Amino acid sequence: MTETVTSEPALPNVFARAIGIITSPKATFEAVIKHPRSVGILFVVALLTGTSNSAFSLTERGRQAQVDFQVQQMERFGVTVTDEMYARMETQSRYAPYTGFVGTFIAFPIFVLIISAIFYAIFNAIMGGTAEFKQVMAVASHAWMVPTLGALFAGVLNFMRGSIQPSVANLGMLLPMLPERSFAANIAGAVDVFQIWFITTLSIGLGVLYKKKTSGIATVLFILYAVIAIGFSYYF
Repeated sequence: MTETVTSEPALPNVFARAIGIITSPKATFEAVIKHPRSVGILFVVALLTGTSNSAFSLTERGRQAQVDFQVQQMERFGVTVTDEMYARMETQSRYAPYTGFVGTFIAFPIFVLIISAIFYAIFNAIMGGTAEFKQVMAVASHAWMVPTLGALFAGVLNFMRGSIQPSVANLGMLLPMLPERSFAANIAGAVDVFQIWFITTLSIGLGVLYKKKTSGIATVLFILYAVIAIGFSYYF
């Protein structure tokens, strides 16, 4: 008798995985965990995020919108913007698209590395999990396709409106009757559709990796998200 040897399916290419995280996250995470790879998807995420954040700022209209947004944020923290400060921001806005695009490729991998280390410490050191760090990072890296989709969506809307909004898919958009900058309005503005989608997707990935229920992981992450949202809303 001849013994039949079955080999594991090969890891789909990075573009198939990027789409798979959106359309079929569980099956995609199962493949990623067997063959943990992070570099390719990190490059795609950084490329799409950097492009969506910088493309609008390459236009004169976009540069002005960027300066106006910076002024609004500074005034929100009680900073008085002088003429000299405004002129300096206008000058810097000419280089911001390029520095921002390059900075995405530096900052994003570092951020994902930190997030992965936190989850690795919680699930392995505290909860007794046995996953490898590269598997945790692969899960976090692929889950970030959801916020990337949100960044692309925001980039298109900002370009169409000619203004910059940090979040364009939040609950506050559906509740315009709330008083501006009120506690309720800030909470509604902190509830972002893509962030909720991201937490759900990340919970699926961690559940597959550690063989735990997605609902339990999602509950903890959503509680943490709610605490952060309420804290920021109270501060602002």
